[in-house]
Amino acid sequence: MLFPFSSLLLTLFVQLVQCDILFPKDTSTDFVFPPKLRAHTVQGLQMGHLRPLGWQRAPEGKVTEVTIVPDPKTFWTETVKPKKPMVMRDAFNTSSECFTEWDDKFLKTHYGGINIEVTTKRPGKIIEPKIMTFKRFLLRYNLEDWYLVSPIPDEILHGIPIVPSLMCGTFKTLLQEAEMWMSSGGTSSHLHYDADHNLHCLITGRKDFIMYDPKHMDRFDMEQDKVGGTGYSKIDAEMVNVYKYPKIGKTGWKWTTLWPGDCIFIPAGHLHQVRSFGRSLSVSVLWTPTKSFNDTGCENLNMTESVSLKELDFVWKLNEEGERVINTTSLTTDPEVLRHHLLSLLRDDAKLPRERFYPYFEKARNDVSRQKEQTPHAAFRQLDLKKKNYLTAKDIRKLPEKLLERVATLFIRPELDEDEALLKDEL
Repeated sequence: MLFPFSSLLLTLFVQLVQCDILFPKDTSTDFVFPPKLRAHTVQGLQMGHLRPLGWQRAPEGKVTEVTIVPDPKTFWTETVKPKKPMVMRDAFNTSSECFTEWDDKFLKTHYGGINIEVTTKRPGKIIEPKIMTFKRFLLRYNLEDWYLVSPIPDEILHGIPIVPSLMCGTFKTLLQEAEMWMSSGGTSSHLHYDADHNLHCLITGRKDFIMYDPKHMDRFDMEQDKVGGTGYSKIDAEMVNVYKYPKIGKTGWKWTTLWPGDCIFIPAGHLHQVRSFGRSLSVSVLWTPTKSFNDTGCENLNMTESVSLKELDFVWKLNEEGERVINTTSLTTDPEVLRHHLLSLLRDDAKLPRERFYPYFEKARNDVSRQKEQTPHAAFRQLDLKKKNYLTAKDIRKLPEKLLERVATLFIRPELDEDEALLKDEL
């Protein structure tokens, strides 16, 4: 009589092992960071071998902190221009909707139908993103290995404040993107750097940052996109092999921990690695790095006025299908929009190569441009008046409005003429 019962138990066990059993994630935020280092018990084994990044040596200190949000001109002079990371404590307006209302129930009820981009994260690699409704993500993200990183949908921009330091001058005019990050915690990024300046602000949860000076780039086995201006380390940030990468233990780093209401400025090109804990919700505002600062509008700026992201213009946005696209709302009606986009692509580099323009063209073009078989090469040739295969800031500023309008309306977002439209209707 025992045999059938044992067989049943074995069958149930095999079924349980074969199925995906999901458990709620650990949402604790009480972790020790920086780590308390101690020598290995195994004699001769180097400090931090096969341990997470940061366990190989003690930090040099904390990232610079301020408790008063700097005005834009001070922010530029003391922090952005010299590209110094900085933490702003309590910089976010915590009376905003994102702080007072945004629990999962509220988000599902009011914004659940929005399409967003979700990534599945596995140890050592990131799976290609997939589109799903915000409601589906919220129902499952504390069970699945999912995290959301996406341009912030237009429908919820009103609930998120902008830090006053970005509210005028070059910062405001060269805003690239507003991103939303959300997970149930336990996520860990590659060590990486971005092409744009980033002000990252935490709404809920906790985030730990490890910051390395970019002068140490050659020590981290970087995969770099020279055209796009981004890069990431191929080293496993959760299990560092110090024998393969011995210089990591000799490289100084700084740290900080963000709590709700805190923001960190991460300069373009600065190496950083991030770990999140708890129900983690944060936003990033990205803007183009430049060599100079135009302080137009800064003179009469009210630093105490609450302004939401809804009131600002960004180059990138989320479309209704949940895809990251170029904001082309005024591209064909206002020639200055294309000029603005070109300056954003240039960043603080001396030259905008045509290779950097090509991905922009593909993202900004419409179906008619594809139907007419317009090419990014042909569009750039129109703009490259001196036939150098690149544009400088001076070149971009001198482009005639009529030429910008021609490229926008004939190459990037053309419309069908009357005969073509009739033929399309007939087909």
